[in-house]
Amino acid sequence: MALQTTNVTLPTSVALAIVEKAKDTSTIAALFPADTINGFLDDKYNVFTGAAEADVVAEGAKKSGYEQTVTHVEGKRFTVQVTIRVSKQLQWADEADQLKILDAIQADQANAIGRALDIVVYHALNPKTGTALDGYTALDTTAAQVTAGKDEIANIDALAAAVQDWDINGIALSRTWAAKLRTLRTSTTGSRLYPEIPLSLQAGSLDGIPAVVSNTVKGTKTKAVAPEVMAFLGDFSTIKWRLACPITAEVIPYGDPDNTGVDLAGSNQIAYRTEAVFSYAVLNPKAIAVLKAAASTGR
Repeated sequence: MALQTTNVTLPTSVALAIVEKAKDTSTIAALFPADTINGFLDDKYNVFTGAAEADVVAEGAKKSGYEQTVTHVEGKRFTVQVTIRVSKQLQWADEADQLKILDAIQADQANAIGRALDIVVYHALNPKTGTALDGYTALDTTAAQVTAGKDEIANIDALAAAVQDWDINGIALSRTWAAKLRTLRTSTTGSRLYPEIPLSLQAGSLDGIPAVVSNTVKGTKTKAVAPEVMAFLGDFSTIKWRLACPITAEVIPYGDPDNTGVDLAGSNQIAYRTEAVFSYAVLNPKAIAVLKAAASTGR
């Protein structure tokens, strides 16, 4: 049976599999998993900031209490869509094994979602164009600000000092800064200061905490944020994100769905389009510190 052109809602199990794969391209997804408790429904994130202290009570004395309020942070939503043109002949080849299409959709959408999650949350930019998103606030401007100096070890210490009142459970590094750290050596033995950063730069940890390296830390493929962002460090559990709506997939046989000026049918092509809506909220941006290059020098 030929592929239909109507939207198909992917099963929840497939949608969650795509979310799981997002960690391969997103530092946020790798350092803190998606919030799946509320499924596709709630777009508010409750914040409980405990301030309790134990009260020593004398025998027969009255017990005291304290007031604690629970606030909520509204989640921001963004839609990710990917449209890919392929030869129409592939449509019939796929009929022999429909699962190959599903696998391709998952892989392609997960890659787009992963990069988009970082770029929207960190920089409030459109991943494809590099333009600012209206109504979105970039974490690189609201996080605790640290300006880099020439001493890279001191830069790491300054990042940690900026969020010392929080649990430090992750660091996201740009590939540029990870490459710098990889080359640092001790003056006495010449051994590497950070041997956990390999030639591939795919570090799993740094100085005892989980670490992920990606150029999404700096910006999009086409535009780096200025001054250059080198790293985010702190409590990544403050970044809540999840799938806000079911993921849909569509096969488009006619028209110009990606506005290229070329009709699909006239070029013997079809287009695959996938779309997802994600929600996120940064509960406390000061729980994350951002390291930026000095504006006058660039790095």
